[in-house]
Amino acid sequence: MIKRIHIYLGLLSFSHFIVYGIAGLTAGVQHSLERPKVPISARYEPFIVPPNSTDKQVADLVYYQLKLPFTRPMPEWYLNRTDSNDLLLDFLNINGIYRVTVLEKEQRLKIEEIRNSAGLFLEDIHGGTGRDPVEARLVHFWGYYNEFAMWSLLGMAISGLYLWLSARPRLRWAQVCVALSTIALAAFWIMVR
Repeated sequence: MIKRIHIYLGLLSFSHFIVYGIAGLTAGVQHSLERPKVPISARYEPFIVPPNSTDKQVADLVYYQLKLPFTRPMPEWYLNRTDSNDLLLDFLNINGIYRVTVLEKEQRLKIEEIRNSAGLFLEDIHGGTGRDPVEARLVHFWGYYNEFAMWSLLGMAISGLYLWLSARPRLRWAQVCVALSTIALAAFWIMVR
């Protein structure tokens, strides 16, 4: 029964383990996961800034007017201004960035779409949870599935340990592997405290 649970947890979470592995390798191989800066498209929409509005109020108004997919409202600490003093809003999402520049004098918005590389996409989705404040149901579904995969990984570690102990606990290489991984975790924990 434990062996079946172990196998089915692994099969149900297979795609997530692939994502975790590729995202981890990408982060380790690339010097930095710097976000791309070159937009793949740009468009303009009319927009009038209400008088006496704060930057945060304008950002919220832009968010609710544009309804950009897979984004969330702009936090106040993330608001920026360009060199020409236009409000710059980077709405991050799992596919990249929607960069919106509020061109107040021109009474319009410049909306640029900047796409993530495959590595950055996997990096962004591997940490998603069902509690992310994104309104898109698809992202929430993936987040809950991601949490399930995390619990599955924990379940597989525990069931794998049980299966090893009940089958061949005396194999020397298996004992060395368990000892090394335990020592590595304990040493890391001691060094960073």
